[in-house]
Amino acid sequence: MNKVFYILLIITPLSAEIYDISIPENDTSTYNYADFRIRINDDIDTVRGIYWFMHPNNGDSRNIVTDSSYLALVDSQNFALMGAHIYNMHMQTGIGDATIMAIDSIAILSNHNELSFIPFFINGYSWGGQFAYHFANWIPERIIGVITQKGGYHNTEFAENLIQIPILMFVGENDLQYRIDNLTEIFLNHRPFGAKWTLAMEQNAGHSQINDHTYLNLFFNSIVNMRIPETINPFEPIILNNLSDSSAWLGNQILWHIGSFQCYDENIDSSSWFPNKTIGEKWQSFVSNNSVIDTSLCDDQMNIINLTVPNKLVLNAPYPNPFNPFITISFNVLSEPIKTLNIIFYDLNGRILNKKIFNKLKKGNHQLRWNTQEYPSGIYFVKLLSENYESVTKVILLK
Repeated sequence: MNKVFYILLIITPLSAEIYDISIPENDTSTYNYADFRIRINDDIDTVRGIYWFMHPNNGDSRNIVTDSSYLALVDSQNFALMGAHIYNMHMQTGIGDATIMAIDSIAILSNHNELSFIPFFINGYSWGGQFAYHFANWIPERIIGVITQKGGYHNTEFAENLIQIPILMFVGENDLQYRIDNLTEIFLNHRPFGAKWTLAMEQNAGHSQINDHTYLNLFFNSIVNMRIPETINPFEPIILNNLSDSSAWLGNQILWHIGSFQCYDENIDSSSWFPNKTIGEKWQSFVSNNSVIDTSLCDDQMNIINLTVPNKLVLNAPYPNPFNPFITISFNVLSEPIKTLNIIFYDLNGRILNKKIFNKLKKGNHQLRWNTQEYPSGIYFVKLLSENYESVTKVILLK
């Protein structure tokens, strides 16, 4: 039998109560330790959900409950805010049960009995993202959405329980390859089955926490507003709304184009899923470093602007193609000036392999030779990107 240790901290200036709960192991559990801290605004009569920030490996996220930016976010949705100090991310150790026991204990201490039924939104960084993914798969009926940032050890088995849960996955362009591969593989294996998931690569970044709080908060608010029913009884299990594809948007992982589900004309199975246009546009801005604002071709009734391509640049057919290991990229500048031109090389997962930047290009033919000796055989993409021009072509490396 578990023994529960708790401390109640009453913080008057914040008009809130903070509870500390520890759930020691019992004879059947092996999670080592499980310490929780939760903050509830005194002005909230009925808590609608729990925003849980999870720490990286050997970390402690309990101090999140005094972070002013998170407090403003959760209070706007009548959510409680929770952090934790947890050692194990595998549910078979009993850590999931310990979490629910902690929440049930706080429900009694705080006189907020609804805590025993309301859902979680989990934002986890690194190891914490892996925990969030595993916890959501264990108790999907109580998960509104998940953000997982740059973890490398998510369970790669097919997770049918998670298909309907919106998940925002981040990888870093310069992070260790196993971390990029782990989340990319999971994403690509589940999207063909309709997983409501987004994969976002942060350019020029390694294993750092995502600091674009506008994007993170927009995702949280949108998912909460769409998944929690307008009318609920918080004192019984809440049936969360499943999100329909009819209002969704999709994004190409390589071109960064977006489009509504009805008019998107690219490969849906490998594209990111967004609950609405606003989040799709924010994803596009994030992954492209604000360099792309294009969409898939759509009807005028869809209120989508189709960009016209000025006749300043022409990407010629790369040669030879197939190639090994060198390929020449040739393009023509038809009129001056071209202030900045990016030539970007991608793999099938949208990972940037190489990038060349040209400034103040003059009129005429220009060439660039790419050495792919370090890369395996496969399909790659070459993108030309300037102020108002974008062109992508496929190339094949055969060794």
